[in-house]
Amino acid sequence: MSNAVTLRLTKELSEFSKNPDDQLFLHYDDSNIMNIKAMITGPPDTPYCLGQFEFSLQFPKDYPTSPPKVLALTTNNTRTRFNPNIYAGGKVCLSILGTWRGNPGEQWSSAHGISSILLSIQSLLSDQPYRNEPGHDLETDSTKLESYNQKIRHETIRISICDRLESFLGINQNAPLITYGSTSSTESGTSSSPSSSPNTTSGSTTLVTPVGTPNSSGTPSSTSATFLCEPVYASSVSPSDEFCDLSKRLFLTYYDIYQNTVQTELALIKDGTGFYKAPFEYGGNKMDGNFNYTSLSKRLEIIKRAIDQETVDWIAQSKEWISSSSRMSSNLRRQLEQIQEYNRENSNVGIQIELCDDNPFVWTFTLFGKPMSNYDGGMFNVQMVFHNSFPDIQPRVKFCTPMYHVHVTTDGVPFYTVDKPDDVRHHIESIYRLVLEDEPLTNPSTHVNIAASKLYFGTKEQRREYNRNARRCASRSIEYFE
Repeated sequence: MSNAVTLRLTKELSEFSKNPDDQLFLHYDDSNIMNIKAMITGPPDTPYCLGQFEFSLQFPKDYPTSPPKVLALTTNNTRTRFNPNIYAGGKVCLSILGTWRGNPGEQWSSAHGISSILLSIQSLLSDQPYRNEPGHDLETDSTKLESYNQKIRHETIRISICDRLESFLGINQNAPLITYGSTSSTESGTSSSPSSSPNTTSGSTTLVTPVGTPNSSGTPSSTSATFLCEPVYASSVSPSDEFCDLSKRLFLTYYDIYQNTVQTELALIKDGTGFYKAPFEYGGNKMDGNFNYTSLSKRLEIIKRAIDQETVDWIAQSKEWISSSSRMSSNLRRQLEQIQEYNRENSNVGIQIELCDDNPFVWTFTLFGKPMSNYDGGMFNVQMVFHNSFPDIQPRVKFCTPMYHVHVTTDGVPFYTVDKPDDVRHHIESIYRLVLEDEPLTNPSTHVNIAASKLYFGTKEQRREYNRNARRCASRSIEYFE
């Protein structure tokens, strides 16, 4: 690898990190930046809505004279073609990559780079991907367009979300039964062995819900449920995947949206209905299958419970991390002291922070609403749970006090970005800005509370209703401290 190529890629990666995108993510090894992995979440309001799609980028020795080789990795083990331009075998057809002839002026040039490649791929994940196929770009038959969208919508959740997260979590879909919400063994009497990976659950097929944790309907869970599960088709990911932790955190923020998509489609499409076959699908380069949204809904719920259980497991494991005097235990205590000192010197910071049971891996802090804002007078308690591998594994954050906000799920999980992921103060300040600032971001990929976002970005009367709901939320928050 020449110095020129190294300098070029290093510069691009630096610029990418300085301008983070809510839907584009990179992972690479500093010792070999010629091979990069990327994850793109599907744009909202498309059949790919918030799906998690991975790609590999292999850069040639004469880059940027020649483009990198790009391969799609989310293909259901080369069985599923997610787009007319993204083949089941992983080929990505784009003129700037030299994999499609394109029109004059659309070919690769040294002006292109990592960002333009990812944005070009993301543009393929459109609201009408059927029209990406040459010769069908002017298709006006709405039945064909929507029928093609429907199966992509289903497979986005099945393959890029359910299969993917189940692989990360070690959920065995081949087992005849999966039981959760109970401390007893599964009815089948089997369980998998514990996993040593810090990114996985304890490996048991019995997933226990923390006491008082609300389920997807908002009510506390006290009973177990048993589901028959269909076999899962193994994907190309594993618990050691570079995006494992990121995928779990994104799942927690997008869970309600995935379930909303499932329930909406379930009302329209009967389970067992076969997929529509487009005229340009052939041989192994297609998307075959049947709809089964009932199964997907259950699988999503099991995944949600498993990730929530992971957080509970971290708290239990933290006792060992503390007793072993781990470096991270000392690091977190030191960061807490620095933050508390910073807050004392800056009296305008409306945050109170403490450890739960003197545990450096479990922080609780109270956010005070900004005067003259929707949250004026509000007090919101937030829990932040750390893993011993922080910052490689980012903290799990949740509002313990109900929070009504476009960027906070109904379950209390905030969508936020942080420029210094290893600095806890930056995490807390990013979360505080959600309460401090009344105006949510316009990017729809950050709108994780469906009902709240519809009101806020709706009519003037709907906006007023949103403001009323936020003020009521602030008023009621005091009750949780009495």
